[in-house]
Amino acid sequence: MVMLELSNFLHFVGLAFGLGGATIAVIISSKAEKDEDVNRAMIKIMPSISKLIGLGLVLLIISGVGILLYVEWPLDRQMLLVKHVLVAWIVIVGIIIGKGMKKMKMSAPKGKEKPSAEFLKAKKKIRAFSRLNLILWCLVTVLSVFV
Repeated sequence: MVMLELSNFLHFVGLAFGLGGATIAVIISSKAEKDEDVNRAMIKIMPSISKLIGLGLVLLIISGVGILLYVEWPLDRQMLLVKHVLVAWIVIVGIIIGKGMKKMKMSAPKGKEKPSAEFLKAKKKIRAFSRLNLILWCLVTVLSVFV
């Protein structure tokens, strides 16, 4: 029973880290569009936010396995399968965002130079995938209530 409670607690912590990190990432990337200072800060801050989201994902997956091992009541298997597919998509989108962040960091403007086309393309891609990631995290959160 203790392991089930611990797994359940870690599941909620992972969900909070992932959803919170994804929300922060979308807010910062939206603000960076309008403010050049925020844009420069975003390049430095986003790796930490990505690590928070990654930690949330790891906690979610590990604790999810723990919950499946220790749960004693019937689960809605179809809903659980949908949730697992969404988590897999979060992983895929996270990898895409990570690669985009590396590309954006390498092509970031130095000093007062204008942003390159490659930088702007990477930034647009990250913004779009960050929004998708937030939607996926919201869906996983909603499904967690019903499973």
